[in-house]
Amino acid sequence: MSDEPRTPLTERLLDLAVEYRSGAAVVRATGEIDLSTAPRLAETLADQPGTVVLDLTRVAFLSAAGVQAMLDVRARGRELRLVAPPGCRANRVLDLAGVTSVLTRYESVCDAVAP
Repeated sequence: MSDEPRTPLTERLLDLAVEYRSGAAVVRATGEIDLSTAPRLAETLADQPGTVVLDLTRVAFLSAAGVQAMLDVRARGRELRLVAPPGCRANRVLDLAGVTSVLTRYESVCDAVAP
């Protein structure tokens, strides 16, 4: 048996990295955004100051719970910009959920952080 600390399952399913560019908090998501990981995503998004850019380029799976976490940020009056270039897996769910009129998508982080 190993003495190494175990990483919680939600952290293994979804990695969130935050950086600040041009006055915006860029949250890069890698992995799966589902019912178990959406609360951590929502918390990370809510903790960022100002404009938040969520990069979904490396998201392999997006559930309705993840979409709801994004909508909750918007409902609190925060500006949320999504990076979901053509071919991004998250686009299908975003289109099916019908949120494209509420959540603005960009093809790159550079486009999303531009004034």
